[in-house]
Amino acid sequence: MDISPFQPVDRISNLPDNVIDKILMHFTIRDSAKTSILSKQWRYKWLNLPQLIFDDTLWQESARNQELDRMKFVGILYQVLFRHQGPVTKISLIIPKLIGGSEIDHLIYILWKKGVEEFTLKMTVGEEYKLPSSLFMCLQLKHLSLSSCLINPPPIFKGFNRLIRLELDFVTIDARVLVNLISSCPLLEQLVLHFLIEFDYLEIDAPMLKLFELNCSTASVFLKNSPHLAIVSVTCGGGCDFGDGIRILIEFFDSVPALQKLHMDYNFVKMVPYSAHERSDIMDFLKAQDYSDVLLNRLKKVTLSNIIGLVSEMALIKLLLEKSLMLKRMDIVWSAFKFDDELLRTMKELNKFSNASPNAEVGSLFGPPAEVSAGGPNKLPTWEQ
Repeated sequence: MDISPFQPVDRISNLPDNVIDKILMHFTIRDSAKTSILSKQWRYKWLNLPQLIFDDTLWQESARNQELDRMKFVGILYQVLFRHQGPVTKISLIIPKLIGGSEIDHLIYILWKKGVEEFTLKMTVGEEYKLPSSLFMCLQLKHLSLSSCLINPPPIFKGFNRLIRLELDFVTIDARVLVNLISSCPLLEQLVLHFLIEFDYLEIDAPMLKLFELNCSTASVFLKNSPHLAIVSVTCGGGCDFGDGIRILIEFFDSVPALQKLHMDYNFVKMVPYSAHERSDIMDFLKAQDYSDVLLNRLKKVTLSNIIGLVSEMALIKLLLEKSLMLKRMDIVWSAFKFDDELLRTMKELNKFSNASPNAEVGSLFGPPAEVSAGGPNKLPTWEQ
């Protein structure tokens, strides 16, 4: 009787193509290329991926070993783009400072030719890079994320008609240009703005907007037309204003009838910029108003971070608890930089507000703002979920 030797099953080679594609899309270009040695089934499979991610590991490791100079890095990018087969829907580029602006211009032109729908460009520290006009010809873009660059669209630019998500991080852009850019994206649903340079006022007119995230040092923001806005996160280091002076609260809540998740930090709540004719105390103003028309029917989750116990902060907490009938959870993150007897007394006073919303759970956390914003030890929720 013949006994056949045990033959191991080659599961790697027999994986379906769609499974291989999903696996490779979790890798960077560097790691994806290495999978060619696994089997014939995997060889050059990475050249067909619709998503290409050139992250900082591609150039940091080589630069550290002095194996990758400017020409070699650019050569790798060109080689991958020109050898790539099939459509490219998503490209992420983290560009080192050793790459010149003209070379990046050429890369963006190639992306336009390939019809990329999702594009991320992150520049490292170095000379400010001005975006080329070819980027504003990519009218097929659905997601656009830009970091550390100068944005100045050409006069003929009429907007991104298909753009759904816009993320700007440490970019230089004129306020009027930004307003026009936002309003010229009729399908825009997600807007993320972090530390914009030369930015002090913004009027948002985005009727399809569902998510808005703002992180800045100081700014004045007005939500003009946001009937579908469900998630709002505002962090302002120097104080933000969402309307005309102290009427910020009412105007803000009236402008977001679909609000479901809200995050505000201390500097937003304290309302530093008052109008010239309005100097009254915030608490007095709140007591004097009739808030019968204020009703946040959909608000379910609130996080107020870096709270130090101001009267205005307590007034806001009370207002939210009274007017949010569907509220399930309110997290109050107290500043770790101001922990004293006065703050403890304020926290005890807060317990009296809990009865205003019997269905809501009110929790207290401690931690510096950096941990809160990064989802650190406090484990605050991700606002885009």
